[in-house]
Amino acid sequence: METLPGTAATPPVRSREPRRLPAGQGAAFWSEAWRIFLAAPLIWILILVIYVCISIVLVIIPVIGSLAHTILTPVFAGGMMLGCQALARGEPLEVGHLFAGFKNGRFGPLAVLGLIVLALAIVLGILCVATAFVTIGMSGLGALMDYNNPRALATMAGAGVGIMFLVLIGLLGALLIWMAIWFAPALVAIDGLEPVAAIKTSFEACMANLMPFLIYGLVYIGLAIVASIPFGLGWFVLAPMIVASCYASWRQILAS
Repeated sequence: METLPGTAATPPVRSREPRRLPAGQGAAFWSEAWRIFLAAPLIWILILVIYVCISIVLVIIPVIGSLAHTILTPVFAGGMMLGCQALARGEPLEVGHLFAGFKNGRFGPLAVLGLIVLALAIVLGILCVATAFVTIGMSGLGALMDYNNPRALATMAGAGVGIMFLVLIGLLGALLIWMAIWFAPALVAIDGLEPVAAIKTSFEACMANLMPFLIYGLVYIGLAIVASIPFGLGWFVLAPMIVASCYASWRQILAS
């Protein structure tokens, strides 16, 4: 099997300055992700199916299941980063890579990442609720939730600016959380960074490469539309590619 770009021959490092890439490299993340997917397409699809099944089982468990899903997501992500690294070394991808984040002392730090993400999501939720009370008010929220109330549409129209501000706060908060977590599983699972250091490094790396990630996002929108057209079947390819693109961006921006 052809060896993919990047290896783990160098020892783990604890900190490094992120590379600043030209904007066009955002598209290159996808091209490398495609090569990673083609190296083991059936195994990638099987990993996706198993992960989705685990996620469904967790989510249907009231309260605890959703919390566990959030906490365990970085653990599974770290395992898949190790799977990408195995392919980069010329080794075979295995279904067991999905669970590699639970082994060799990686579970604790990766689970801490999940706890931090959960805490950030809770803080964002509280901020959005507080913003809603300030911009729309209690009576406005009550009217919006009562769909049979003839005042609902009028209230929604009157609170248009407040709603737009609320959406903006939510999107900005979600973007900041994404920047903090994007590289973190790879940094913990592969580089051995502590969770807080991994989040800090991830955020700095994303900030240093806003334009490449803008291009990356625009390409993603196009791919997502195409993947959704044939009854969503294209997501069997696109979802593993998203994982692989995370590894590709880590390799190009942060790997030694």
